[in-house]
Amino acid sequence: MTINKAQVQKNFGRNAVTYDQYAVVQKEMARELLLKIKRNGRCFRNILEIGCGTGFLTELLAKEYPLAQITATDIAPEMIVVAREKLAVFSNIKYFVADGENLSMVDNVSFDSSFDLIVSNAVFQWFTDYAEAFTQYYSYLEPGGYLIFSTLGTGTFKELYVCLKDGQKGKLPRKLGNYKTHKKREPFIENQYLQEVMKNIGFHFMGVEEVTKMEYFDSCRCFLRALKMIGAHNYLTEELTVQGLGSGIFSIIKRYDAMFFSEQGVPVTYQCLFGWGRRTT
Repeated sequence: MTINKAQVQKNFGRNAVTYDQYAVVQKEMARELLLKIKRNGRCFRNILEIGCGTGFLTELLAKEYPLAQITATDIAPEMIVVAREKLAVFSNIKYFVADGENLSMVDNVSFDSSFDLIVSNAVFQWFTDYAEAFTQYYSYLEPGGYLIFSTLGTGTFKELYVCLKDGQKGKLPRKLGNYKTHKKREPFIENQYLQEVMKNIGFHFMGVEEVTKMEYFDSCRCFLRALKMIGAHNYLTEELTVQGLGSGIFSIIKRYDAMFFSEQGVPVTYQCLFGWGRRTT
């Protein structure tokens, strides 16, 4: 699937102010990611963050590594504004507006082989070419440096995809049923694929760990609204072509609620992938 980066930038920028309120799982992932970074045992001194958003992980890193220089990037200028204001007390953070998939396009900035840690939380699912991006990161790491990240795997939003597959079997309106949810690419990222990409590039001491997280909402409509409030609804419009479906989307919402509602509400599954790899030479 080709991600519309201009739309991604627009959506995240538009929802920068509400992101922290609704990004519950993403913040859980950031906390867990920091624990995995700390488990490494190194005192990192030069950190590059891909997709800093409002600076939630950035702040955790700045507190944990107060002597490190942190370079924080994000595709949405509005996210950078929020992060800069929120973390104004920290003098060791530099910010750049940049597409994390192509940092070479940043004007007047040289990302050379000087980082001992490149980190990213819940961002890589927005990438089109993981091999190209990871090759860049490998070149930006100093020998012995680490890439440590989290992203979302193919089990994410599995309840929603069950509803859509039912649509392909004629259980939803024809306009929805004709859409092939996996036409261009499996939604999100395969664990094994990530490991193959990293191995082919030359990373060592690598691995990808899967952790399932659940979030509950009063209804499917509330879930979709929460996605919109963090700017992540672009993935649904790309993958599920919600835009232009008209009243058909209400059939998905109705079926989702009917199939999955429980005492806790309607569940949303996040298959979180935590990955790491080291450049040895």
